[in-house]
Amino acid sequence: MKPISQEDIATLVAVVGRDGAVSALEHSRVVKSEDLAMLAKSIGTKIVKTDNKNKLAKKVVRHVDKRIVISIDQLKKMSKDELIQYFEQVQCDQDELIELLQSIDLRSRAKSRRELLEFASIQISSLGVFERLAGHRS
Repeated sequence: MKPISQEDIATLVAVVGRDGAVSALEHSRVVKSEDLAMLAKSIGTKIVKTDNKNKLAKKVVRHVDKRIVISIDQLKKMSKDELIQYFEQVQCDQDELIELLQSIDLRSRAKSRRELLEFASIQISSLGVFERLAGHRS
């Protein structure tokens, strides 16, 4: 059997969704932990020795099915409403938003996806406004 590929994962996600893909990979007798680890390494996903099959599957699926594809600089140029629209359009999940916020060192205690969308949008938009104002002063 050929090694599992990003395209295989993308197809699986398209058919059964993220959670279904993780579950399918975790319970597969054909795809082994080693296969997932090799794929994770090949796509630049950080793994650790203690990652079990479920964690490897989650990391690979999250990487392959990344929804927020524009740069943080592009996001900062958007208004709060534009950001909310973009996040909803791409149907990103909470984990991806939290990961984005951590990448710019912002933390949220939001409890729902909607609250997290609002928080992320406000923070990124405000950061962009601040940077634009600071740039105009020089």
